[in-house]
Amino acid sequence: MIMKRLLLVLLLCLPVLVCAQKIVSETDTHTVTPEAHIFATFVKSFKYGLSLTIEEEIRSAPSHRAHTTVGLGYTPIENLHIYAAYTTMIYGAEGAKVEWSDPEKFIRHRVNLFVTGQWKLGQWNLAWREGVMMDARTDEVDRRVKNNVDFTLRSRIQAVYSIPKTPLGIVGKLEILSTLNAPVDYINSLSPLASRLSPKEYGDYISEWRPELGLQWKIDKQNTLGLSYRFNYLYARDIKVAENTGDASIVNKYTSKHLILLTYKFGW
Repeated sequence: MIMKRLLLVLLLCLPVLVCAQKIVSETDTHTVTPEAHIFATFVKSFKYGLSLTIEEEIRSAPSHRAHTTVGLGYTPIENLHIYAAYTTMIYGAEGAKVEWSDPEKFIRHRVNLFVTGQWKLGQWNLAWREGVMMDARTDEVDRRVKNNVDFTLRSRIQAVYSIPKTPLGIVGKLEILSTLNAPVDYINSLSPLASRLSPKEYGDYISEWRPELGLQWKIDKQNTLGLSYRFNYLYARDIKVAENTGDASIVNKYTSKHLILLTYKFGW
């Protein structure tokens, strides 16, 4: 009788044991790439602390991206600036040419909301910016492991030292980007890797570090040129789900980008 009961329990549990979805692998990759970004920014100031910004950005290979941004700024008091912007991003896959015949694969939409505190101390101009970035996809994704809309926290500190008796300034920046809604419910519901002694809880993470150092040249009251070097250290959690089993494979992608940035700003 006892054997029959044990056999019945085993038969009832067998489908669960066989069909249990799991994480089958987790690996790391690290790539290093050089890249160049070119910015052209046009800012029109109005009364009552309002401003309009139009910006074009081109990114070289391997990104193959172009960004067009329109933004509105508001300075309610001297040391506080509020900025909201919409960006259309056009790009192809990493290292590939854009396939213009399929717009869903290369167009995404971005909204940024920033609040910046600004202070002037002698030759120094200091700024601390906090903001939220929203990226919206236009293509179909597996909602278990990707979002149609990603939210990211952006935190940046900046210092500009104006060299006395010259139109030059030394610019230093550090920006940190962190995910706010990483899709983790599905992978956290899976059986962990058999090699792990304890389950790993997946959550939001720091996705990018952006230290930057450069030089800016204020040609006149309206025109400014800038040249800088930025080191981008990126992390992305790439998850693939097998269609037949639902098992997941995770690749932790680490990327080091060495960027040269050329900027031009015209303000009036």
